[in-house]
Amino acid sequence: MGQSGSSRLALKWRIGLAFAAVYLIWGSTYLAIRFAIETIPPYLMGGIRFLLAGALMFAVLRWRGAAWPTRVQWRSTAIVGALLLFGGNGSVIVAEQLVPSGLAAVIIAMVPIWMVMLNWRWGDRVRPTARVWTGLA
Repeated sequence: MGQSGSSRLALKWRIGLAFAAVYLIWGSTYLAIRFAIETIPPYLMGGIRFLLAGALMFAVLRWRGAAWPTRVQWRSTAIVGALLLFGGNGSVIVAEQLVPSGLAAVIIAMVPIWMVMLNWRWGDRVRPTARVWTGLA
């Protein structure tokens, strides 16, 4: 059975609000980092950010009835967290001491394009299809 007109409209609004939230949150991330590192050392700021986000996600999952993580899951989570803090995201936080936040955001936003191009050149060597380019746009 199909949805009623009002439920379709409600769904469209929810989707629109979700997109707006993503744009606002991700769009302001690099500016927020820039402001934060003026008074907090970069890796400390990143650690606090990840700790708060992880605690919030953990609390929501537990509230929704998720099981307590196993020792292996905790270890895996710690490894991923360390790689994020001292690798990719941590490097962006440190780099924002040297480049404007807008430039950092543009460079990060271009990562999917670079991955497709590098895969085309050195990976599968398969030319990206129009569908891939559309997805990147």
